[in-house]
Amino acid sequence: ALELARRMLGRPFALTGEVVRGDGRGRQMRFPTANVSADNELLPRAGVYVTETLALAARYPSVTNVGVRPTFGGKILTVETHLFDFDRDIYDEEVRLYFHRRIRGTVKFDTIEALEARLRADRDEALRFFAEPGRNLVG
Repeated sequence: ALELARRMLGRPFALTGEVVRGDGRGRQMRFPTANVSADNELLPRAGVYVTETLALAARYPSVTNVGVRPTFGGKILTVETHLFDFDRDIYDEEVRLYFHRRIRGTVKFDTIEALEARLRADRDEALRFFAEPGRNLVG
């Protein structure tokens, strides 16, 4: 579906929104995320994606989760993104997420350690995506 959207749009599917405060679980796991209050009416299906985030006028490779965070008993659909090599405060800033590839669907993990291990694997997969020959960030 993302590839079809890319062909029809002439660019990757994107969403824009303001970064809002979350509950801080990502930071506690050493995997901080920006929680995005999406302006879009349509969102990709729940799952984890290789993304690119435009924040503070710069582009960052990222991994984004769209879903309810079942490991933590979540019920509300959220969009949260982990920007690679980024440690600035972007609360209340508008960001734009470009969706490149779906990594996996939503999974409920039995332990926080299992979730952390999967987040590292998701990040590694995204890094491999951006390392592919001819792969440039959206320009």
